Amino acid sequence: MLLDTGFQKEKEKYPTKKHSDNYNYKNKKSDITDVREIFRQTTHINMQINAKIEEISYWRHLASKAQQVFSEVNTRGARKSTSRVEECVCKIIDIEESLKTDMDDLIALKEKAMRIIDKMDVPEYKSLLIHRYICDKTWYEVADSMGYSYVHIVNRLHPKALKRISEIAIGAEN
Repeated sequence: MLLDTGFQKEKEKYPTKKHSDNYNYKNKKSDITDVREIFRQTTHINMQINAKIEEISYWRHLASKAQQVFSEVNTRGARKSTSRVEECVCKIIDIEESLKTDMDDLIALKEKAMRIIDKMDVPEYKSLLIHRYICDKTWYEVADSMGYSYVHIVNRLHPKALKRISEIAIGAEN
């Protein structure tokens, strides 16, 4: 076989959602009041987006490999066939449509999270939440940019920041 199908086996385990199957995060709850849930959703959608970007890269690479093989076959006088390339291009289009929906959902969630974070009255906590949930930094990057150890950020500041932001969100509802 000319094409590597190793990714196909993985793809079958974790099928890509079609545009119509995308989880609508805006409607999970009619009104998401739990700030932690908003943060979890932004992290989850970010991971989905990154996975889809990697998958698009894979399909583009596969399409270019298939195109090279078909070009070589065509120069030898064999019949012309582009079904593999077309299949790759169609897959890329499907994933890109799904990716656009995920990005729209992520933007909406981050805007909502930022409106809540803007109400934070402790600058240190506000900075931590922005670095982690809006800028999508790892805990090590957050610790480094704030000048703290990883342990201090994860075990001390983050739980306090979540507790404080939850209190602020609850206070805003009342």
